[in-house]
Amino acid sequence: MSVFYLIFILLTAYFSYRYDRIEEYDSHKQHRLWLMCGYLVCLTGFSYGLGGDKFVYMEEFETYPESVEEAKDFIWIQFMLRGQMPLWTLVNAFAKVAFRSFYVVQLIQSAVINISVCYLVSKYTHRYFLFLLVYFFTLQYFVFNTEIMREGFALAFVLVGMHGWMTGKKWLYFVTLPIGLLFHVSAAVVLLFPFAFFRVSWKTLVIAFCIAFGIWLLSDRILGGVMLSVLGGMGELVKKVLVYSLQASTIFGFLRSAITYLIFPFIIMYTVMQNETDSVRRKCMEHVLAFMVMLGIVASAFAGFTRVFNYVRVFYLAMMTEFIYTMFRYKKHLIVRLFTLMGTVFLIILQYMVTYKSTRTHYYDYFYPYTCILDETKDVYIREVAHQEAVMAEEKDNNVRNIE
Repeated sequence: MSVFYLIFILLTAYFSYRYDRIEEYDSHKQHRLWLMCGYLVCLTGFSYGLGGDKFVYMEEFETYPESVEEAKDFIWIQFMLRGQMPLWTLVNAFAKVAFRSFYVVQLIQSAVINISVCYLVSKYTHRYFLFLLVYFFTLQYFVFNTEIMREGFALAFVLVGMHGWMTGKKWLYFVTLPIGLLFHVSAAVVLLFPFAFFRVSWKTLVIAFCIAFGIWLLSDRILGGVMLSVLGGMGELVKKVLVYSLQASTIFGFLRSAITYLIFPFIIMYTVMQNETDSVRRKCMEHVLAFMVMLGIVASAFAGFTRVFNYVRVFYLAMMTEFIYTMFRYKKHLIVRLFTLMGTVFLIILQYMVTYKSTRTHYYDYFYPYTCILDETKDVYIREVAHQEAVMAEEKDNNVRNIE
């Protein structure tokens, strides 16, 4: 079944060769973009047991009621007992009552997130198909469609809202943000976006790194005061915030996070912005870069909050696409840019090769080989075991905060 991956790669590579050099509007190029978008929607929409978190969603789906009357109360129950936001529960309840199938949930989710991503791609890079290859090979396509399905819904809406804010349609931001929040509370981080209006330069990177390092050093004290006094109570959402907050990192962990979520992204996005000739697009890029700096500081300083970077990742990948495509067009900082690209690829490979002792599998085995609804074999449940190992990994003294 992995031939479906090969078909996508070959088609997208051909379209990249054929159309990515075209910078003006081209109807054929647009048509091929949405053709490949539909392919991506179907790829995960009709998948079976693809990913790790997917098994949690599938098991929870079995607990949903099959009648409309029971579903009404179930929305409140899910929010209170599991901290799941109402719109996510509503989508699942609809699929359970109307179709009795989780496949409907994953098809809807895949359509929503991938249509949103492809729409943004068409606005922030001319290299549509190179982006889709980057999206695929960095595994972000799989993460958005299988690992963070609830957050994927939120991302789909708030990213469009962020684009609306930058293009003078601020009403779109105010409409999509509440929708995103009703799918996943992490969308609250987008409240910072309107305040990311400062100018950026190389000096910004130095200042941001220093701030992240300072927060990392003092984070135990900060979280001790905030988490235990401000977030009083034992609600499920509070528990989840505490769980993420209690994750810590060593100095080496901090440096790796800073490189992954702040330094390399800044170099990539800033150099692309510097070479952008369209003033409107450049202004949007600077706004996105400023927002990335804010999220990069949080992701570097707090090990449990790296997922906030997801809310800038699509823009980052779009600019990474331009970074790759124009690598040898400009001589300025060529060595730095080459080193950054190699370092980014190395970090992606490290992610691929994360291993799980219980199953002797790697992170990429969550998604390879491809399994679809036409072949519902029990072999896929090895992914569930690997996921359980990842979630229940033994806690160590050096990755748990000592909050007093």
